[in-house]
Amino acid sequence: RFGEYVSRWFVIAGAAAGFAGTLVHGAGANVSGASRMGYTNQYCEPWARTQENWFLGIPRERVAAMSPTLQALLGYSLMDPFMGEVSGSHPAKALSPDWVAPIVRQEREAET
Repeated sequence: RFGEYVSRWFVIAGAAAGFAGTLVHGAGANVSGASRMGYTNQYCEPWARTQENWFLGIPRERVAAMSPTLQALLGYSLMDPFMGEVSGSHPAKALSPDWVAPIVRQEREAET
């Protein structure tokens, strides 16, 4: 059905591929044994952002003690389809006491 629009890219380890986020895309299985990292730079309309950055304004220990409703109002929720993600997952995950940001985890793994 989409045959005339299909394009195959072969990307070697360590290389990057860039494309618009609206592109329907997929990738083969990761058989390397190492993690595969993806970065997405999305434009967020100014009306969709809060004026105050609650993620930095209120310590996560305090937010973790709040009700789920209040957490959602502070931005610890998702807006369909994926607006509000933190490193590709639900932002409430960041409230877990043992949560480590993926970039920090990767740095720690690289040091060992």
